[in-house]
Amino acid sequence: MNPSENTLPTISDDLLLQCMHCGMCLPTCPTYVLTKRERSSPRGRIRLIKSMAEGKLNFTHEFITEMNFCLDCRACETACPAGVHYGRIIEETRRVIAETTKISYKTRILRRLFLTGLFAKQKRLQLLARVVRFYQKTGMEWFVLKFNLTGLFSKKLKQIAPLSPKISAKFTKQLLPEFLPAHGETKYKVALLTGCVQDIAFAETNLATAEVLVRNNCDVYIPQNQACCGSVHAHTGAVELAKKNLLHNCAAFYIDTIDALIINAAGCGSFLKESGEIFSLAEDAVAIKKLASKTRDISEFLCEINFRKPEAHLDLIVTYHDACHLAHGQKIRSAPREIITSINGVILKEMRESDWCCGSAGVYNITHTETANKLLDRKIRNIQSTNAEIIISANTGCSIQLAYGIRTSGSQLKIMHPIDLLWRAYQAEERNE
Repeated sequence: MNPSENTLPTISDDLLLQCMHCGMCLPTCPTYVLTKRERSSPRGRIRLIKSMAEGKLNFTHEFITEMNFCLDCRACETACPAGVHYGRIIEETRRVIAETTKISYKTRILRRLFLTGLFAKQKRLQLLARVVRFYQKTGMEWFVLKFNLTGLFSKKLKQIAPLSPKISAKFTKQLLPEFLPAHGETKYKVALLTGCVQDIAFAETNLATAEVLVRNNCDVYIPQNQACCGSVHAHTGAVELAKKNLLHNCAAFYIDTIDALIINAAGCGSFLKESGEIFSLAEDAVAIKKLASKTRDISEFLCEINFRKPEAHLDLIVTYHDACHLAHGQKIRSAPREIITSINGVILKEMRESDWCCGSAGVYNITHTETANKLLDRKIRNIQSTNAEIIISANTGCSIQLAYGIRTSGSQLKIMHPIDLLWRAYQAEERNE
């Protein structure tokens, strides 16, 4: 189809009519603050979507560009007095765009490579990760970046090459068995989503998550046949692939037998919790709703079960970055802070704009690198103003983006997940016994 001939008939009027166009979202929207363009604000985009749905505007390439310019950080949802579900609106719009517009041959190849290739099977992603790990450990990466060899191929490759995360020495299945029994009495049975990038770049955090859970009376199941949560597919419009992954995981996690599905990456957790609504009309909606209802962020779950406070003392000054899909998507702010401040000796210094997007936003730092870097610079300045020695981040994409910002700023800051910090305290406690 030609984009100019399309409208958006499937976008719900109930969603669109919630917006009162009051403007409370404007100062919270990163793209509006950067550009001062009304069309680059949440209410501006909603007006465009509504006009398109009513057939008043043509479905143009400019419209598509504006929809993709949005970070989908959902800060506007936190600010909105009317409770507009902006994330649902923008993601539904992107789904319609993906289903009804022609895309270039190059884009089709890239989508097939990443969505149905790498992110369809974790083994494929692990194979690529092993190649990248060799590239990093041998010093080839340093040499390529030092002498700007990527710039010889394209400006874009030069921009995104430094974003590559450091690959873990071992992947999750090499660190954890499929089952870990609780230490002491079993009070809860939980499953752990090990993730895609989380598995290959932050496997140690998966280890820490499992170890913390068993020390809080949880039997932990870590199925090796689990699939990607589906968020990367859903956010790019490939909803059928997302649904396929959800249904696969319903079976892999034996969802009827566990008390909770534990997530330690904010983006994955946000999508899984909302999947019941997204696929409410699907044939297998009951199973997906059950998966959604049992999904818990690790910090949320620990606070729900009144986790054991460590007795060890750690002398650390830390600051906390609110991941967008944790603070705005899942509305979880206090739980990670409760975990951090439960540790004796740890000083939490709040940064300015802690819930301002870092620019990662899924693959946004790849597709809109220059805009993402402007947001990252703002975030790094706010972090540095705290004089903390550790940044606490509860989302994979944020941690990768922040690590890049730290390297380019010449800082010696370290990045940790809240659960990494709690696991360190538990380990110190056990060493002193």
